[in-house]
Amino acid sequence: MAMPSTRTSTLSAALPALLFLTIVVFLGILPRLLLAPMLLRIADSFGTSYGRASGLFMTGSLGFVSGLLTSGFVANRLRHRWTIIVSLGLNAVTMIGLSLVGSLGAFHAIYFVTNWASGLYPGSGIASVIEIAPDKNRGTALAIHESGPNLAFLTAPVLVALLAPYLGWRGVFQVAGVGAMAVTVLFAFFGRTSCDRGQSPRFSSITLFAKSRSFWIVSILFIVAASGAMGVFSVLPTYLMVEHGLDEQLVNTLVGLSRISGFASILLVGTLADRYGFIRVVVVVLGTTGLVTLAIGLAEGLPLLISVFLQPLLVGAFFPLGLSALSDVAPPQARNLAVALAIPLANFFGSGLTPRLMSWAGELGYFPLSFVALGALTLASLLLLRGYSPSPVSDPSAPVA
Repeated sequence: MAMPSTRTSTLSAALPALLFLTIVVFLGILPRLLLAPMLLRIADSFGTSYGRASGLFMTGSLGFVSGLLTSGFVANRLRHRWTIIVSLGLNAVTMIGLSLVGSLGAFHAIYFVTNWASGLYPGSGIASVIEIAPDKNRGTALAIHESGPNLAFLTAPVLVALLAPYLGWRGVFQVAGVGAMAVTVLFAFFGRTSCDRGQSPRFSSITLFAKSRSFWIVSILFIVAASGAMGVFSVLPTYLMVEHGLDEQLVNTLVGLSRISGFASILLVGTLADRYGFIRVVVVVLGTTGLVTLAIGLAEGLPLLISVFLQPLLVGAFFPLGLSALSDVAPPQARNLAVALAIPLANFFGSGLTPRLMSWAGELGYFPLSFVALGALTLASLLLLRGYSPSPVSDPSAPVA
């Protein structure tokens, strides 16, 4: 059943395999994004408040980070190909399992496993993209692959808007789970991936970054950007329905369609960064994000809807900029470790702690204030750029001076 993977000579020859992997990463991240637009339904079905149910965001974040940190060990044992198959197959099974649970505690347990499975994918998926695509087209191939998560941001709330009124939240997870299972079977027979073994992570060089000011600045900016992207996405449907009384289908459709603008901004911002530099472009990206996030907490009516639509416009474009900056502040020998440290931190705070705190603020009657606070923190984070230097550590075997 395993099919050997060989590098193609042209991007067009690699495109079918790249699109297949894009579908896989789309389905892998989808269960993480289905929770937000269905949080109120899930809370009601278990007879609890949305503030308590929002603890699922923390559970999901911990699961995903655990998957990221253990993925190297799994890929070392199973090779990249079977790591991808196991990741998607376990996602499919656990989504069906989520649709059958009878308590919030059971949902927490299965949701942790769902997100752990999602965290297994990125390392093996990126390794496969790099192996399949020609070296000269690597950037384009990675951009195609990264359209999968962006498409999931767009699709998840729209899918909920279309299906949840008729099938309920359980039915939505069942449909997504069955679809992921079908793709898992097809991918096992026809998918092309890297068949190499993954490298188990070596954390002996963590001291390389412990005293690196620029590394921590970029890591904090990652946390801020993840809070503005995943954090806001996670609580926005609940906020619009609870605080502003908007219709569920309207909210989920609006939140989904607002993600369309992010596709173009990623490519545009990358081009601008090459021309004007990291600091100038990040000031625009996070500055705009902070102002619009503030507006979501302060605006009413049409200005609120415009702010909701504009908020995702630029924040997603930070992540390729941030990855590039991590490469600048780390020597080539330690770039993977820099990413391995920064991304889990961003996920824990951005997609776990931030939505949990914002939902808790909502239960206390301060939901709008939570958006104002996040917007203000985003703007304040720009002050950190004064201490940023793109110079990498010169000696990867020694602690940073």
